[in-house]
Amino acid sequence: MRAPPDAAPPRPAAPPPRSWVRRSLDDFALMGFTLVALVLCFLIARPFVTSLAWAAALAVVCWPLHRRIAGRMRWPGAAAACSLAVVAALLVVPSVLLVPGLVDEALGGYRLVRTGIESGAWNAALARHPLLGPAWEALRQRLDLGDVLQQAGALLTALGSLAVRWSFVGTVELALTAFFLFYFLRDHATLLAGLRALLPLAPAEADRLFATVHDTVLATVYGKVLVAVVQGLLGGLMFWWLDLPAAWFWAVVMGVLSVIPLLGPPLVWVPAALLLLLDGQWAQALLLLGWGAAVVGLADNVLYPFVVGRHLHLHTVPLLVALIGGVVVFGAVGFFLGPVVLATTLALLQVWQGRRPSAPTPGG
Repeated sequence: MRAPPDAAPPRPAAPPPRSWVRRSLDDFALMGFTLVALVLCFLIARPFVTSLAWAAALAVVCWPLHRRIAGRMRWPGAAAACSLAVVAALLVVPSVLLVPGLVDEALGGYRLVRTGIESGAWNAALARHPLLGPAWEALRQRLDLGDVLQQAGALLTALGSLAVRWSFVGTVELALTAFFLFYFLRDHATLLAGLRALLPLAPAEADRLFATVHDTVLATVYGKVLVAVVQGLLGGLMFWWLDLPAAWFWAVVMGVLSVIPLLGPPLVWVPAALLLLLDGQWAQALLLLGWGAAVVGLADNVLYPFVVGRHLHLHTVPLLVALIGGVVVFGAVGFFLGPVVLATTLALLQVWQGRRPSAPTPGG
């Protein structure tokens, strides 16, 4: 007997329920595949970590500016492009204008040193000093100063070619940073919503985590800018006091170099002190060395952790470890990523502490 044409087809039998062992094995397999996929994604994204980190930090810092621009423009893409143009004008243009002057001053300093040594003026000035004269004479006997000058010239040439290669790599990273920053600004709400959906956190916990990361980036960026201004002013003030040439130019250079971890203003005031020493002005040289080490260096080693730690309510010791460790692991961008990683970890630990059931009261 045939079934009527309008009869529904028979439903397939439901699969038998899986045992807890099978469910556990499936969960472990899914977890393993997910971890492998995440590791592969990290390896793919690893060359772009620096550009992504800089773009994220710039997006946080310039977000108030972008919000004003976006409020006056109709298209989000055009607003993001305008904000990107403002950031480029504030950051890239001064750097491009500063580098040629820095190169010219470095070459001028090299020519000054070479002229002073070859003319014998420095030899006569140092020979008259009772303490520096014997040390300078012993150095001249052990070293061929003409050969040292030739090697220094070759080193400057090599550094120039290396700077060209680095400038190419830096240009690529700068272009990638600008590319990522544009989309971070334009798709800010979408990106945060997607990240919020991936996090296994309650809405209040996710808000607290995002606020921690936001405050950490702002504190590190503004703290570094403050330290750069202070170090540049202190270094330029001493250059002006010693009547060194182009004092305020070198103040700007020291302020810019203070952003570079583990290098900074000593790249300027140490060679300047050596030039003063070779010129026989040993009192000025010692004063510049002492000022640079005790005052200019103190601004970076004490002021920056104090400002950032006070804003983030972090102790100076773990913050300093995060700063130095971040630079070692991530490079220059680690000055921002190190404190962000530390603050994020502490925020997640607070989430776990909030989820932990409270201990029962006695007699309860």
